Amino acid sequence: MALLLLVVLEVWLLVQVAHVVGGGWVLVLLLAETFGGALVLRRAGRRAVRAFRQSAAVPFGQPVPGQEPGVVGDAVLTGLGGVLLVLPGLLSDVLGLLCVLPPTRRLVRALFVRLVRRRFERAVRRAGVPTVVAGDVVGQGDDVVDGEVVDERRELGR
Repeated sequence: MALLLLVVLEVWLLVQVAHVVGGGWVLVLLLAETFGGALVLRRAGRRAVRAFRQSAAVPFGQPVPGQEPGVVGDAVLTGLGGVLLVLPGLLSDVLGLLCVLPPTRRLVRALFVRLVRRRFERAVRRAGVPTVVAGDVVGQGDDVVDGEVVDERRELGR
């Protein structure tokens, strides 16, 4: 239903803009943005593959040498922005530009991380499982047991 609404909104917006500036200019704009989106996709694809390869070569949770945090996320968002630019429509083009431009891409990434974290925390609370997320105990109820971690190998002299 949401996808159908988005398509109807895109067509309506294109018709409104075409009435103001003319159908030919809207067609030129859409072709230019599609071409630009294809270039962004090509570049983002290379960067994403390179970032994923570098990340895969390092153990999980360890920083990748020579790669600042968020490079993989930026590559994915840039690729998504390229896809949105290739799709015909002005609204998808605006969303695509938000994902492609570096200042707004950081904002989109931060909003996405916040959304995922909230959904994760909500799911954990519903399940009733105490879980530590970034130093905070999520889903903690009355059933939390204090204790300590003991390495059995050390205790047995191994």
